Amino acid sequence: MRSFLSFFFCHTLLIAVVLFGCTKRGGTVDKLKMLAIAQKYDPTTKAIVPKEMGLGVRCKKDSGELIYGEGCVSGFLLQVGPLEMPMVEFRTEEQARAEALRLDQYYYHNWLFDDVVKEPILENFVKEAYEAKRATQNLDK
Repeated sequence: MRSFLSFFFCHTLLIAVVLFGCTKRGGTVDKLKMLAIAQKYDPTTKAIVPKEMGLGVRCKKDSGELIYGEGCVSGFLLQVGPLEMPMVEFRTEEQARAEALRLDQYYYHNWLFDDVVKEPILENFVKEAYEAKRATQNLDK
């Protein structure tokens, strides 16, 4: 049943992307566009649906303490081959880049790719599919 829900969820999102389109405003990219990019590069990728509400990628702990930096909007897990990768949306590219710098990870526009560094499959995926950059101290994007 879970695989059917995952299949249904992913394909529903792709249909929504095709029907309603995606816009890029001020350097931000929405969740549907991120999924569409992933599936265009590798059709086997899929969003992971949490088993329960409140599980999955979150911006804050139950105590209110930030897990990810200021500007975190939401997140989800993307399955890439045998691995799962947290993808975290921020309000701005600057906020995503700052958090990527803090965590020594990759970012693309207003999105952080977490737990990617030192995972060759994931590093290759984000660099190839998204042309993601690893955050560094200098601002050359």
